[in-house]
Amino acid sequence: MKRQVPMPDLSDERIFPGGIKVKALFEQDCKWRLIEEFGPECFSVQQDGKLLFQADYTDKENLITWLLSFRDKVELLEPEEIREELKVSIERMKRKYGGNI
Repeated sequence: MKRQVPMPDLSDERIFPGGIKVKALFEQDCKWRLIEEFGPECFSVQQDGKLLFQADYTDKENLITWLLSFRDKVELLEPEEIREELKVSIERMKRKYGGNI
């Protein structure tokens, strides 16, 4: 006798739960990378030309690595706890590379 097995929930929300609401300010020259990675609706152009990026992110460590790949062309605004974590990490890097805090 055959058993009925329910199909697993393979929705994006189930496999990749958002969870991390990201708000960051990018320099204008990051526009094409943001569009390529998240689509044209992921940011709004501010009066000063900077790009206000808003998206859900799934993994904190990947988010931090992604943000650092933009070097000084991004400022994470939210979430505050990850902003603080970035600040501590950047201060450690600064000490490693000879900067005074």
